[in-house]
Amino acid sequence: MDDFSALKTEFTPMIHHIIRSLSIYKNKEEYFQVGLIALWESFRSFNEEYGQFSNYAYTVIKGKILNELKHHHKYEAHSKPFDSTILEIKDPFSMHEEAFAIESILQYTEGLTLNQQRWLLQTYLKNKTVTEIAELYQVTTASVKSWRKSTLIKLRKQMIFHCK
Repeated sequence: MDDFSALKTEFTPMIHHIIRSLSIYKNKEEYFQVGLIALWESFRSFNEEYGQFSNYAYTVIKGKILNELKHHHKYEAHSKPFDSTILEIKDPFSMHEEAFAIESILQYTEGLTLNQQRWLLQTYLKNKTVTEIAELYQVTTASVKSWRKSTLIKLRKQMIFHCK
């Protein structure tokens, strides 16, 4: 086994098998490269006393891929995106404006269902889109659109009633 390209061709299915057996579905190419590097290292460090090369290579490749998985998991667990809202400082005037906005909108929620109130408050106070509201309440976007439609119909009726 002096030619690594022949060895690579022979052991590529094994590397793919290890990746599948570890249920790796993201960054497969990266883990395949880790497997190839491990194959190269096992090729360079193999000793006949270890037994069959295929068994030795399998152990080294799987170990290296597991180590890489552990490093990625540790990195993802400790590196969360920076939350810029921590640094926001609200001035007293904007807090009064916000309270006024809440009061203004809450007067229209009378007679609305819970879901209609949710749509109204999330849309006008939090500036959320239909998709964001759907994710927040774990419903479909069609449901949120239905809330929106029925809310607008009720609010129009209220406005017509108050104008008469």
